[in-house]
Amino acid sequence: MKKIGFFLCIFLSLFFTTGCWDRYELNEISIITGMAIDKGETHKYKLTVEALNPVSLNPMIGGGDDTASVTFEIEGNSIAELHDKINKGYTRRTLLSHMRLVVISEEFGREGMLEFLDFMERNREIRNDFNIVLAEGSPASEVLKITYHLQKVSTLKLFRQLQTMDEEWGGIPDVRLKDMIRALTSPGREPVMTTVRIKGSPEKGNDAQNIRKVDPDAIVVLDGISIFKEFNYLGGLSLNDARNYMWLNNQLDKTTLTIPCENEKITTIRIVDTRTKVEAKYKEGIPHFVVKVENKAQMQAYQCKEDYTKPEIYNKYNIAFSRAIEKELKKTIQTVQEKYKVDIFGFGEHMERQDYQNFKKVKDQWNEEFAKAEVEVQVMTRIRRSGLTTKSFLGEL
Repeated sequence: MKKIGFFLCIFLSLFFTTGCWDRYELNEISIITGMAIDKGETHKYKLTVEALNPVSLNPMIGGGDDTASVTFEIEGNSIAELHDKINKGYTRRTLLSHMRLVVISEEFGREGMLEFLDFMERNREIRNDFNIVLAEGSPASEVLKITYHLQKVSTLKLFRQLQTMDEEWGGIPDVRLKDMIRALTSPGREPVMTTVRIKGSPEKGNDAQNIRKVDPDAIVVLDGISIFKEFNYLGGLSLNDARNYMWLNNQLDKTTLTIPCENEKITTIRIVDTRTKVEAKYKEGIPHFVVKVENKAQMQAYQCKEDYTKPEIYNKYNIAFSRAIEKELKKTIQTVQEKYKVDIFGFGEHMERQDYQNFKKVKDQWNEEFAKAEVEVQVMTRIRRSGLTTKSFLGEL
């Protein structure tokens, strides 16, 4: 009986060790790192994808002067169908699970993104770890073709660029697929995404010679954020306003700020820790918000003649930087209220949590309520360290 039970266990285990039924060999797939969506010339959409050339990325194999990636464009009336039809140009099955970037054009953004987002959310291969950006001033497909010295694959370069900018200075929200869908389905927030722009000549930038120049003919730069109302692109904000957007959303990690002092000299601090809280309630029929920001900073540059070691001077610059940040944040809020009249800051979400009875009466027209809202900004900045020296020789000049 023991032997029969032993062999029965072995037989049954065969059904659980059948391997990967849907596996593909590496030489049968093309890894897609980026996707761009433009308005088509003869059809509704133009889809461009960038695929890796692994041989070129591994010098041990001997890729030589081969390009690190290759792009292909195809037009049609459905994003999902175009993806499945991409082998019109590519020889291998495409794999989307390692995609790092999706670029949409300004023209495509103005016409709505419903089908594009629906395809992305439904596809079982696509993960939620890629960035979505908008290309301003050029077709989205051109962004995938600009070569770069330090990272040969265009989308991998831009993906890392977005991460580094977010970590070192702020100004670029880390917008993923779920962030877009969450904002689109929330009654108290409208979506945003990073804006990118090609600086230089796109025609020369997609040539391999671009990476052989000290001063490249073209480079992709980060240029602020794009604002949407539901599925439609409205316009953009500058890089400074984008940083303020992150500050107000408690998404900022680190940043640097400069204010002037006497004789055209400056003082600069590095924000190393920041926290933002929002209080929301209705007062006399008008939505009222109090934004409280607490910053910890360290001195990075001090050219002023005043003795920074004195407590009164130290407090003076704590207050000066606090007032400067308040002014910046208020300016960004006012710009969005007056120019775009949509709540990209998620103030409506705070109101929904803190004053739901009043919010539910106006949630269907929340953007109109946001445009007339009163927002008070309170900033407290504490400069904790002065670097390796307390006094600067520049103050004596």
